[in-house]
Amino acid sequence: MPMSYDAPPDAIDQELVLKFFWKYSTFECELKRRGFLKEGESWAKPDWKKFVEHLHRKGGFKVRMVQRLAEAIEALKAAPPRRQVVKDGQLGWEDLSPKPGDAHVLKLLMMVRNNLFHGGKYLDGHVKEIARDSELLRAALTVLEACFELLQSEPGAQVRT
Repeated sequence: MPMSYDAPPDAIDQELVLKFFWKYSTFECELKRRGFLKEGESWAKPDWKKFVEHLHRKGGFKVRMVQRLAEAIEALKAAPPRRQVVKDGQLGWEDLSPKPGDAHVLKLLMMVRNNLFHGGKYLDGHVKEIARDSELLRAALTVLEACFELLQSEPGAQVRT
């Protein structure tokens, strides 16, 4: 059954999706405001790679690790989002190989965002794994909030290049 363009299915936690959209866009705005900008671009784009480097210099997530964040990171790693790919001219999905480190955690966060924002979740009609998708969104939101808290803990901090 094809997905309705008019409204998401009732099973999707619309409040969670809106909260994730809002916080993700707010965080990317903060990245740009703090100077985490991709170089060589004519329009402002957040540079997540620079943020990962900054996060690493500050000690990574372990500095701000609380039980909630540790559980969110484990949830993302245990059942990571899949990457949408094209194989033989057809859309499909690919599993990611788990990797250690904060950069991989942020890659998983961005994949949750990409799958949601770019519609990869709706290829075959209604989303089949609503509970799993909600768990991924909650985990990604927790990681995103930790990233924002890290930036907020440095009121005047600007990115070093």
